[in-house]
Amino acid sequence: MATNTTTQTSKPANTEGRIATATSLAPLAAGILAPFLNQDTALAAQLAALTSTGLATANVMDALPATWYHDLPAGDILRAHRLPLFLSTLTGAVSTAMGTFYGPDGTDALMLGWLEPATPQGAVSLGWYAAVCLVPWQLRNILRKRLRKRAPSLPGKPAQAPTVGRELRDILAPWGHYISHPDNGTHKHQVLRVTGYNSRRWQGVITASTPGQSVTVTPETVSGVYRVPADWIHIAPGTHAGEARITLNWQAPPELDTTTLQGAWKKWAARSGGVMADTHLEDLKPDPHTGGEVAYVIAGESLNKLPVPDRAELAGALRKNTLLCSYNPVPGNPRKGEIRLMKHNPLENGVPFPGTHALKISEGGYVQIGRHVSGFPARIQFTDPVLGAKHLFIAGVTGSGKGGLVQIVALADHVNGHAILYADPKGSSNPDVETMACYSGLVEGVMGTLRIAYALMNWRMEESSRLKMKNFQPTPTRPWVRVILDEAHTPLSEWDQHKKEAGIIVEALAAKARSQGIILTIINQAVNAEKVGGSTALRMNVIQGGSLVMLRSDSGQQHLVTTGFEGVDPGEIPASWDVERPLVYDETVTLKDPKATFGLGYTLGPGGAAEMMRTFILESAAPHIDETAIAYPADWPDWDNRHEIAATPIDGEEGSEDGGSGMLFGSSFELTKKPETAQDKILKVLRDMADPLGQETTYIHRDDISRMAGIEGSTLDHNLGKLVKNDQIHRQPKDGTKDVRGYYGLGPTPTLEQETTH
Repeated sequence: MATNTTTQTSKPANTEGRIATATSLAPLAAGILAPFLNQDTALAAQLAALTSTGLATANVMDALPATWYHDLPAGDILRAHRLPLFLSTLTGAVSTAMGTFYGPDGTDALMLGWLEPATPQGAVSLGWYAAVCLVPWQLRNILRKRLRKRAPSLPGKPAQAPTVGRELRDILAPWGHYISHPDNGTHKHQVLRVTGYNSRRWQGVITASTPGQSVTVTPETVSGVYRVPADWIHIAPGTHAGEARITLNWQAPPELDTTTLQGAWKKWAARSGGVMADTHLEDLKPDPHTGGEVAYVIAGESLNKLPVPDRAELAGALRKNTLLCSYNPVPGNPRKGEIRLMKHNPLENGVPFPGTHALKISEGGYVQIGRHVSGFPARIQFTDPVLGAKHLFIAGVTGSGKGGLVQIVALADHVNGHAILYADPKGSSNPDVETMACYSGLVEGVMGTLRIAYALMNWRMEESSRLKMKNFQPTPTRPWVRVILDEAHTPLSEWDQHKKEAGIIVEALAAKARSQGIILTIINQAVNAEKVGGSTALRMNVIQGGSLVMLRSDSGQQHLVTTGFEGVDPGEIPASWDVERPLVYDETVTLKDPKATFGLGYTLGPGGAAEMMRTFILESAAPHIDETAIAYPADWPDWDNRHEIAATPIDGEEGSEDGGSGMLFGSSFELTKKPETAQDKILKVLRDMADPLGQETTYIHRDDISRMAGIEGSTLDHNLGKLVKNDQIHRQPKDGTKDVRGYYGLGPTPTLEQETTH
């Protein structure tokens, strides 16, 4: 072996022996000398002990830079004896602290406390001595000057990675014998200097010792000597032609190990013709939420922007289940994305409902409905301080978790003081939502809910125009109102007798209700236009004007929206999580029951990119409902007439091919007939009973008015009072001392002259 390689193997044995002796005696010496140090020296000793303990800790954890071991004196010994040095430094720091802080008494308690083992001081003393004695035990071979002889690893059998603490001979001997040997080497006089090594790899510098010679060593040559694949060896140019830097991996490096994200990405996803060709990863790091890895995807020089991959195709390329692979574009940066490869999906066990405090609306109008796979909250925007209400579209097949999400959304409205108008053609399929709603229309009663919402919107529009309101500002009596239309395809496309009217109302709400504080929420099995009455305008107004939650649904839905859901196919969301099943059935083995992916889907994550999420799991909202605090639109004067409004269809004309909906986007709503109100009915009764000649005033008792108008209770009294105040009717005047309260007639109260004439 060449002389210039063997000189790098280790320090002389006597140097190593002296260091071993000092390491063994240092804790005892520090404890004995510490009490006699003056104040300044004691402080310096304490700082030195603290610093050396930190360095020893980093050394034992293999966290020091590899170059330090080459530059520091006796660096190879520092690395080889890392555990004894750590124990010696730690016990020395303890004895120094006891001596400097407590003086001789502290040293005595530490070193002589073992004489009273039953006391706390005795236990500490015994533990300290155990650690101190462990140091010379680990260095016993060196202290006895019995150095172990090692034979070099020959290429006749595979070389093994040197364990931490072994000398460098196993690396340098094969190199000096087969590569740099001046007589028989494949690359004569090209010597190796090792700069760092551990159990996974070693690094070094190759130098051509002959002046004018360049380094010609190749990975293939090194591969044959150390019996590792050439791909695991990297040789890069050094500071000049006669020098090169080499890294040899005893194991497959991350970029070649397909069990890692970096290796799988390079081999399968980023390969030529791959789903993400000419891309690479940056900022790769472990993902504690999933036990896997996460990294940024960066476009290569041949790409102007990253392609948006189909999530299932990308998962297949990375040899992962679709539920264990998540990809999101980075909004605003077309050359950057985020890839997450998981060992386990943190959403599999569900996201327990944390309590109503999680549903409190933010200043920007956002409410948390669950959690994203990245660990971030899954939020949707209910309201916007400037733009008003934000509509919501929830898509998902039966069993995907639509009902659970609707319950969460409704509970959030209830907690934040919003009013709810609920329409469900299936009947009472979500009784907790029905309880939180100020009005519920079930089965064909759905149309009643829509008519009430339509009338409320028209009134608020008229009031806004009259009062010159720019933005909707909620108050306790003028709350945000959510209109929930479940199974929207039923009234919009299946009910022949109502679909035209339903289409007119829902399109009007989608187009104009936002500025009036009315949040339209469409729940349907699919986003397709034909599933919502053929109205592309409705679908886009709701989605573009608000939020979309896409649960398990039909494939191809992602192509119908342009809000960051590109590449997301809800049809790829399985109905249940993976269950290991044997290839051949064995009746003696009990099969595991699958767990449903209820509530699993996609909504926009931080920054506006679609990300996998799961909604809160809440069996029933009933325990969180305050039935004494059900909000309703108290600002609307016709709220007391809601049942009459609900029973009165709007009057639409034939318009566009989609059922007359085109008329809704004109300048006014004069094409619709206002439903007959309670006041209209009271006036009709009084007119029908009035004197045909108009010579006498006919007075009708309130009980008769109630019976003939079909209005009773507080609704009757409230509207009679309003009509009297507006001078449209009057109470019968008293005649002498006779009290005729409860009787009403048409017109304002007659004057004395009118009474005399009559």
